[in-house]
Amino acid sequence: FNSEDFDLESVLKKPDLLIPVPAESDIAKIGKIPAYIVVYKVLKNDFVDKFIFPVYGKGLWSTMYGYIALDKDLRTVTGITFYQHGETPGLGGEIDNKKWKKLWSGKQAFDINGNMKIRVIKGKVKDNDPEKMYKINGLSGATLTTRGVNNTINFWLGPKGYGPYLDYLRRETGNE
Repeated sequence: FNSEDFDLESVLKKPDLLIPVPAESDIAKIGKIPAYIVVYKVLKNDFVDKFIFPVYGKGLWSTMYGYIALDKDLRTVTGITFYQHGETPGLGGEIDNKKWKKLWSGKQAFDINGNMKIRVIKGKVKDNDPEKMYKINGLSGATLTTRGVNNTINFWLGPKGYGPYLDYLRRETGNE
């Protein structure tokens, strides 16, 4: 395994490098996950500034491939992007919209107890919502893509995805 040459899409085509995801926990509808995957650490002044995690899951029409970045505190989202998908332009395709992606920055993926809380909601997040730090505005007319984004992020940040690794990182960095 060479992290410098790692290509997620190539790995996903090699059955011997995949682990089945039990149907009852496969909320991202991906069937299998790689036995190995590259997580990026972004350094600033020789210290970890953020972590970037590859994610993928089903939207309405396609598998959406992207990344979610978490701050060094392993709770705060610093960004999200989808680099490949086949969602409907102008509807689900709005996951490419810079304005929508910017809504994720600064949101909390987890509460202080480590419980995953982040989600895209239907409609707009209200300013007086006590849980607004965990919520992102939904995409109008793209309910199924929104559900796919939620399921993708919840799968990958959860116990069948990066959850155990995130727990390890929290212990190692003192961010428990």
